[in-house]
Amino acid sequence: MTTSTASVTVSSPPAVRFPLGALLLLSLGVFVTVTAESLPAGLMPEMAAEFGVDPLRIGLLVSVWAIVVIGTSLPLTRATRRIDRRIVVAASLSLFAVANVATAFAPSYEFAFATRVVAAIAHGVFWAIVIVYASSLLTGSQLGRGLALVTGGGTAATVLGLPAATALAQVTSWRVSFAAMGVGMLLLAVVVLRRLPRSIVAPVPAGARERLRHDRSIPALVAFGLSGLLIGLAQFLSFVYIRPYLADAAGVADAWASVLLFVFGAAGMAGVAVAGALADRFPRSALTVTLVLFSLAFAALALFPGRIAVVVAALALWGAATGAVFPLIQTALMRAASDRLRDLASAAIIVLFNVGIAAGSWAGGQLSGAFGPTANPAVSGAAVLLAAVLAAVGAVLTSRRG
Repeated sequence: MTTSTASVTVSSPPAVRFPLGALLLLSLGVFVTVTAESLPAGLMPEMAAEFGVDPLRIGLLVSVWAIVVIGTSLPLTRATRRIDRRIVVAASLSLFAVANVATAFAPSYEFAFATRVVAAIAHGVFWAIVIVYASSLLTGSQLGRGLALVTGGGTAATVLGLPAATALAQVTSWRVSFAAMGVGMLLLAVVVLRRLPRSIVAPVPAGARERLRHDRSIPALVAFGLSGLLIGLAQFLSFVYIRPYLADAAGVADAWASVLLFVFGAAGMAGVAVAGALADRFPRSALTVTLVLFSLAFAALALFPGRIAVVVAALALWGAATGAVFPLIQTALMRAASDRLRDLASAAIIVLFNVGIAAGSWAGGQLSGAFGPTANPAVSGAAVLLAAVLAAVGAVLTSRRG
């Protein structure tokens, strides 16, 4: 990787020993923030009943999240890039905590909506910083394993966090779930501030600012960024509408749908477990090959909805690819970016993912309504195949930059 006069400086150089404790703390931060992001989806009936609104309006609490992240991640990342990343992570978790506790005590839907906007702002900053911060703690040979561990918290949130929070709400109240998440985040913020090392970005010299436009890592970053947008689009184009696909196209009974979704989630955890080793051993090809397998899973779902064995296998492959692809693309991005662009590249990929998520969630409904549920995985497969091509281009550009 090339360096620049604006390289990242840390209070102490990265240790050869794998920084397991620090990475577990960051992974826990990812876990709680992603769980909180998804809470309204899991608690939709309870929240709609208490606020006296249509469940679709509770769904907007998830949609507005993506929109706010898109609009705030980049400018807030630029505004905070001179601040110790440990402090930024702790502050974003603290703001997140306050917003979740405020949601727990929301007297009206409008108040809850406002608190979700605040939480989304904190989430955008946290996600843009956490990957770069984790990268600063790792040596080059540790990067894949380290980022897989950190981003694995997001997969664990889907498989474990949201179901657990939903179960807690059913036993107590949806407000208890939000309050518990807020208290947990605040405690985590204190531990992060006290236990994690400092990480500060050196200022960019005035004469070097103009040269940022000509940074040799930009073409690779663009390729990976567009690939990330297509991945988010494909994933949410199909996953948001997976229940109609299973019921109408595959003929799966509701009682078995939850079992298949568990298979999907368990496979996702397996994908996370192998992603780090793949990223470190095959840095140029791991992402591209995973995306090709991702595309094959979608193709199988589109072409053979009536064959339950194929559907189960395809869901497992899709889940494994979902778990692996996010740490793989983050690792590829960090390896491609010059030091002075790492923060902005990390923020940009989060923005592009969320653009894909917002577009996919909307387009999936239009597509399924017009052409039936098998159309969604068909289009997702084509989008992911194009993402694989872009990932391959990004890998070639990264290796040429050397």
